[in-house]
Amino acid sequence: MRRHVAIVGLVWLVLTFAGLILAQVAFEPATFSDKGQEIDATFRTLLTMSVPVFTFVIAVLGYSVFAFRHRGQPEDDGTPLTGRGRLPLAWFVVTSAMALGVMVYPGLTELPSVVHLDAQPDVVVRIQGQQWRWSVAYPQSGAKSTTELVLPVNRKIGFEITSLDVIHSVWIPAFRLRVDAVPGLTTYMSFTPTGTGDYSTDSGLRLQCSQLCGLNHATMELPVRVVTDAEFASWIAANGGGQQGAPAGGGQPVSIEAKAGAATSGFATNTLQAKAGTPITFTFNNNDPGTVHNFALTANGKTYATDFKPGPASTTVNVPALPPGTYQFVCQAHPTTMTGTLTVK
Repeated sequence: MRRHVAIVGLVWLVLTFAGLILAQVAFEPATFSDKGQEIDATFRTLLTMSVPVFTFVIAVLGYSVFAFRHRGQPEDDGTPLTGRGRLPLAWFVVTSAMALGVMVYPGLTELPSVVHLDAQPDVVVRIQGQQWRWSVAYPQSGAKSTTELVLPVNRKIGFEITSLDVIHSVWIPAFRLRVDAVPGLTTYMSFTPTGTGDYSTDSGLRLQCSQLCGLNHATMELPVRVVTDAEFASWIAANGGGQQGAPAGGGQPVSIEAKAGAATSGFATNTLQAKAGTPITFTFNNNDPGTVHNFALTANGKTYATDFKPGPASTTVNVPALPPGTYQFVCQAHPTTMTGTLTVK
């Protein structure tokens, strides 16, 4: 018996040494948030703590299969083993101590800082999920977007998250945080981005739904960009920031309606007109009871969109002055059936 224990102990030490070396290899993708750095550090600590436990199980199991294997069909059951003795007692004491230790660190020491919400964030972002799209709004400035999420680097960001239909989940891999978007409920998270970057250079910078939400769940993502303060201010201004109510200088009002059954029949009209050189306030009247629609206009490489809301509801979006031309608009919830053109002249 002592020989078996000695061999298992030696194998365990070798495997543990190799495992601890492998555990130091940096394999995580880049992180772009302060809490992401804390999460990575905690994960590495837990990984290191798990190595000796895992290698002990593998050493005992592997050696037992090799040393005590039985060839052919056994004639009777093996000798029953009890859990008494020094080795089982030591295993119980050590693993119990490790379990209690994990409850303290990182459970009581690190977890509170990760779930902590900043009381006064520098930037507030409202994220709204809807099958199968995201929309983001910045209530402090009035800016909105359905094409990307843009955040300033080294600024405290507070998120207010909800859903219009089913449970979605806000997950940005590069930030290491995930929070569910629940219909009728607002959930929260906050963190500080620590580096600039975008989805084109790091696929982890994307807002991904991680809660199975229906047919097109896998496509429910939104590119994320972390930029400098100057770039963020320019982006906010270009996406409706500071244009609460009517656009500066007096915007021309343009209305469009979605009637009952619009998901298959389209907007009440698929042609709109506006004057060139004057800002435009689009009012979208969703009169389709219980069905979520919105209005989104693409112009000069940008998309200007109202919020997704079930009818009956009325929403607006402000668009800066446009040069003469023809522009496309859609309902982003039903982009194949609800389409139209805006003629500016």
